[in-house]
Amino acid sequence: MSGDSDSDDCDMPGLVSNGTDGAPGAGVALDEEEDLGEEMYVDSLAPAVDLFSTKKFKTAEDCLEHCKEVHGLDLAVLKKRLSMDTFSYIRFVNYVRSESPSPGFVMSLSSGAKWGDLKFMKPVIPDDPLLMFNFEEELDPQDEEEENGFEIDISRELNDEIANPRNFHNQLSTASTNSEDSCIASNVTFEEDLVKMSLDKFNDLKKQFDAMSLELREKDNELKAVFEDMTKMKGVAQTLFNSGGEAEKPFAKTKHKVVPVSEARTVEEDHSYFQSYAHYSIHHEMLSDSVRTSSYRKALVNNPDRLRDALVLDIGCGTGILSMFAAEAGAKAVVGVDCSDIIYQAMDIVRENKMDDRVKLVKGRLEETELPYEEFDFIVSEWMGYFLLFEGMLDSVLAARDKYLAPGGMVLPNRCTIELCAISDHERYDSLVGFWSDVFGYKMSCMRGPILADASVEVIPKDLVVSNSANVLDLNINTCTVADTEFSSSFELKITKDCELTGILGYFDTFFDLPVPVMFSTGPQVKPTHWKQTVFYLPEKLPVKKNETIPCKMVCKRMKTDARALKVSLTLDDKTYRYTVD
Repeated sequence: MSGDSDSDDCDMPGLVSNGTDGAPGAGVALDEEEDLGEEMYVDSLAPAVDLFSTKKFKTAEDCLEHCKEVHGLDLAVLKKRLSMDTFSYIRFVNYVRSESPSPGFVMSLSSGAKWGDLKFMKPVIPDDPLLMFNFEEELDPQDEEEENGFEIDISRELNDEIANPRNFHNQLSTASTNSEDSCIASNVTFEEDLVKMSLDKFNDLKKQFDAMSLELREKDNELKAVFEDMTKMKGVAQTLFNSGGEAEKPFAKTKHKVVPVSEARTVEEDHSYFQSYAHYSIHHEMLSDSVRTSSYRKALVNNPDRLRDALVLDIGCGTGILSMFAAEAGAKAVVGVDCSDIIYQAMDIVRENKMDDRVKLVKGRLEETELPYEEFDFIVSEWMGYFLLFEGMLDSVLAARDKYLAPGGMVLPNRCTIELCAISDHERYDSLVGFWSDVFGYKMSCMRGPILADASVEVIPKDLVVSNSANVLDLNINTCTVADTEFSSSFELKITKDCELTGILGYFDTFFDLPVPVMFSTGPQVKPTHWKQTVFYLPEKLPVKKNETIPCKMVCKRMKTDARALKVSLTLDDKTYRYTVD
């Protein structure tokens, strides 16, 4: 790591002149000496660790500025909205460090109840510089600044009256000049910063406070209702817009609407998904997949005439490898986007390879993130999951295509297909499915069902394939829609030898249709990839003969309970079996 975030900078306190005669700096003014003393104190502190990553900063101010600029955490807005004081701020810091909420979740809160527990007064990090930050004096939010265009602050006036006795005293002093209000002042006395009043007066003020608190809650509920109505209206408007002229056909059969992942799941709900890509091991596995990585490199680097001076968007950039390939191919500028914390390592990788002048990395979900360019000539992404469609990352690619792809631009890869074939793998079938028929002499047949219901991801040797491959899906990524990711396909498998079928195997092929074309397959006939193959095991072995043709059908849809998972029905010889890919 380099720059302001380099943690090595804060291992050694800076040297400061003592101001003695004849020594350098002897003429420094007193206030400057005090500033230098403060700098030495700051330098002697431990580095300030980012609230949402492992990144380190020299000072708390630098760290909080990073939180604001990169993560969108605006403490000034939170301080104003939640009336936070120093103690609330300390609990807030320790809450974030211990519970690891997302920045978006924190900024959406309407109260500080999440960190109200006194247990959050205990530092998570010893001598945490963020806990020594002068929260109340350094952060002064603009009064005129509104939060997302909405602002409800009904209780501010009453809070001022109760929390600041001097304000209340001034109001009472003014009130005492009026004959109608003089009785109020007579019931109140002041001693330094204390206000003494009768029990009746206190109860009266408490009733006012409770009434205003109730009004605040009602206004908050009204605001939530408004937001819900706006969301519903937006959905209706999108439906009417997308249906176009079809709205005039009331009796036409409507197709099931496929909801994109970004609409089905919030960033907070998807936290575990993005977090899974923050660990180095998954990137080691993907980068070590030579078929995958070298194919992307060939597609980009071997087509410099297409990439030269182009603007390139890399979605789900991970370690930034595809962004650097595009820069190497001559792209004028590359923007990589990733919602996982791996983006911080990617920034260091780009700087280490001296490509930060052309490659800019942005953290966030693509659908909710502002990018530095309005259009891109190429969109590149390694979005494919098991059985091609698992994870639903294609949705983000299609959203980016519709919003950012310039006329005549291209998505890479531009085409993907799904193929199916039959297998006869007795050894694997008996160890996985037949195993439960005799477990140390006991039958456990009830265990077969759950195992058969889950598609299995594994590498199948090519000599176990016993049929032709049938294409069941062909996606043109430059023109397809999210709805095309759900499909139904009838096909036939011609058996190549007498055997017993144990399952149907699925894999996908990927194409880069460029002047120098590139393609790769994840099938059993070629070198294995980290995607392996997806096997749908049959409940019972199916005897077949050479040259026999088996009519089949596959229906693939997204699970309603998990937009990233798939549910599959497979029909062979009029018998239908159901599976999940999750």
